[in-house]
Amino acid sequence: MSDSRPPYSVLSLGKMRMQEPWRLELLHGRPLHRLYWITRGQGRVTINCVTRGYGPNTAVFVPAGSQMALELPAQIQGLELRLPADVDLGLPADPFHLRITSIEAQASLTGHLERIERELGAQAPAMDRAITAYGLLVSAWMERELTRAEGAILREKTHRLAELFGVMMEARFRSGRGIADYAEALQVTPTHLSRICREAAGRPAHALLTERIMYEARRLLRDTDMPAREVAETLGFSSAAYFTRAFQQASGRTPSEFRAPKIRA
Repeated sequence: MSDSRPPYSVLSLGKMRMQEPWRLELLHGRPLHRLYWITRGQGRVTINCVTRGYGPNTAVFVPAGSQMALELPAQIQGLELRLPADVDLGLPADPFHLRITSIEAQASLTGHLERIERELGAQAPAMDRAITAYGLLVSAWMERELTRAEGAILREKTHRLAELFGVMMEARFRSGRGIADYAEALQVTPTHLSRICREAAGRPAHALLTERIMYEARRLLRDTDMPAREVAETLGFSSAAYFTRAFQQASGRTPSEFRAPKIRA
């Protein structure tokens, strides 16, 4: 599924689960803000190379451009709200992960999301203004819950390096740079960076970088007509042959096998 949908959208997590698993489960970034409201079930979410568990009545906010990967087991219920990054809604600059314990707050967020969904479905006059108003209400809800912070999933100080790596990786993953280059920029050794990433996300830095690159390779092969050679160049590979070997090792298929038949979610 591409990001060609309208700037605002509400989608059930059940429908999201119908798309190809790699679109959710591999590290990726999107140009829109995303708020996940999980009402039932449990799983894990990775944001900027830090993995945390989630359960019922959890709100997870991912600002535009932040890296994430999301597990959606079969029992999960909830909603995803996408909000535009080019409209000043006063949204948080940083991701958050909150367990919402107040029944009133749970009902309030659910109501805001359902109203946005109804506006999108009705396509009535002044819809844009109405949805923007509801977007501001969601923003106010976020600020109030962050102020209360009753169910905040605290960030480990030792994971700050992994978060910085995630932010830097999202900006540079197409450059062809290796982990040694990232570690030098972060003023640590590659071994230390990988150890912190393993603690924060369950896998070393090079595995996270490879995952992000291979998500983008899949996306370009499925959602564009860009030749594999150009995909390789775009992602910083020294040759198309090296890209093909790396892609086959990561996905079990060659780029041409992955692309055909072409599936658009």
